[in-house]
Amino acid sequence: MALERLLRGFADFRLGYYREHLDLFEKLATKGQSPKILIIACADARVDPGILTQTLPGELFTVRNVAAMVPPAQIPPDARHHGTSAAIEFAVRGLGVEHIVVLGHALCGGIGALVDGRESAFADYDYLSTWTSIAQDTRDLVVRELEGRPREEVARAVEQASVINSVRNLMTFRWIADRVEAGTLVLHAWWFNLTEGQLHAFDPASARFEPVLGVESEATVRRGTALSSIMPDRFVAAVAGKAPEF
Repeated sequence: MALERLLRGFADFRLGYYREHLDLFEKLATKGQSPKILIIACADARVDPGILTQTLPGELFTVRNVAAMVPPAQIPPDARHHGTSAAIEFAVRGLGVEHIVVLGHALCGGIGALVDGRESAFADYDYLSTWTSIAQDTRDLVVRELEGRPREEVARAVEQASVINSVRNLMTFRWIADRVEAGTLVLHAWWFNLTEGQLHAFDPASARFEPVLGVESEATVRRGTALSSIMPDRFVAAVAGKAPEF
């Protein structure tokens, strides 16, 4: 039944949406794609970037993986399989995107597994813990600083801090850092609360994720942004109610 639902959906798409936007699809087929925005999002079935942003085909270049994580650059590059890094490189160097958005979300299963560690129902999975270890230090920091807080609060803080960690990791890629410094690329840290339908963006000034109430939000990293302003430590200190040390 699940597969039949997909095939019926494709039939409806071809007869409806595709025909209604035939000029757009012909343009995309003949002239190629030229998106201005890369969104790095979670593979979670409940959080579809195209639906959330109501964008048309060709407007977003999307990378989805467990927990919307970005690994640090491998320097020097090696011969292993770097799927997320390769997609980011293609978007930045090949397509020349002008914005990169890391989009985390509430109730993230990958982050939940990271938070629970060996107590997680997924602890014996072959690849999950290795992948989410990208944010292991960030998780440990949150758990330590929010000790005694409810798990839901800790998990939410890890979800958001992991987004900041991924944005910071983006800056380890030389061809991203160079473009940010040149003013041709801007980075954004977003978190979506799917239980409320509310988008939050990280504000470097307050070191908090603030609700996005209009059509503008603060960029997380642009030309001149100090890397110290996007450290997960600073966010965790703000969440824990302490004054950041820098």
